[in-house]
Amino acid sequence: MKKHFLHTTYMATLLLLVVFVSSCKSKKTNVDAETKAAISMRAYQIEVKPVILDTTRYGKDAFEANKVRISGDTLFIDAEYSGGCKDHVFTARHNGNYMKSMPPQLNLYIDHQANADGCRELIRETIAFDLKNCKVGKTGTVILLINADRSKKVTYTY
Repeated sequence: MKKHFLHTTYMATLLLLVVFVSSCKSKKTNVDAETKAAISMRAYQIEVKPVILDTTRYGKDAFEANKVRISGDTLFIDAEYSGGCKDHVFTARHNGNYMKSMPPQLNLYIDHQANADGCRELIRETIAFDLKNCKVGKTGTVILLINADRSKKVTYTY
């Protein structure tokens, strides 16, 4: 009888331990891309620069636009370039010539000025631009072709 009681107590304790441990697991939540971008922007305090209406090039140094996305009125680009010793400046511009298509398309040029940075560290950063200057009318949609590259196009709906 005593052996049966110890076995039952042992099993009950083990069962309670399993229930307790399984209830402590963290629950995963799905976070959408917009929320992640907002969290990232708060964590790194990304400067959101304006898109200017201009044809002047402000820099012609190479960079790779790995991921291009829009959240609200802000364009985010995950840029990758070589440097690390000097400040790099990114500007965004367009010439105001919207292509006659439905929806209209606009070439959006991202210029990179490396300031003669000869260092070779691989830099990855997110750059952000305010797209309000790219609107056609009060509401609508514009297809933005980043550096006139059709493989890097994004849809801006406002």
